[in-house]
Amino acid sequence: MRSREKPNAEEDDSHAYQSYVTQLISHQDDLRAFINSLLPNSPVADDVVQNTNLILWEKRSHFKKGTNFHAWAFKIARIQVQHQYDRVKRETRLVFSESLVAHIANAATAKQPREHTLSILEGCMAKLSEDEREIVNARYTPGESLKRYAETSGVTAGSLRISLYRIRAMLRRCVEATLAGKLS
Repeated sequence: MRSREKPNAEEDDSHAYQSYVTQLISHQDDLRAFINSLLPNSPVADDVVQNTNLILWEKRSHFKKGTNFHAWAFKIARIQVQHQYDRVKRETRLVFSESLVAHIANAATAKQPREHTLSILEGCMAKLSEDEREIVNARYTPGESLKRYAETSGVTAGSLRISLYRIRAMLRRCVEATLAGKLS
């Protein structure tokens, strides 16, 4: 007879708890990559990941089973990143060097500052390995996607997002260093 009885509320809660924990764990890599992409090279990115997980745990009773956990979790992550931006704005004041202000002023009055920056970016892209260029192309070529590239290359989309984050950071440093070198 026991097998015909309805599961009790405690069993339902246990199943819901396990399901929630499973979803939370399965989205960790994507959440971390997403937050790192919004806070590149930030020493507080791990703190934001931790805060996001804490909020997700505290709000687990608000998640409606059967809805899109990924979208819900990423919305909370985006809000936590925005809170971090707000904290930084309140706590710091950004001061530009005179040479940077002069460069920005010159670039603003130049006829083709965008083309100049794009040529620097192309030079930096040439310094990437073939695999790194393929990842960038998979992300930024119209009609392509990291997901499709992941399927054809046998690498997970999450690891590609992390690689793309690192490649973007390398490109940014290269462009900034090149621009800084031209300012000197």
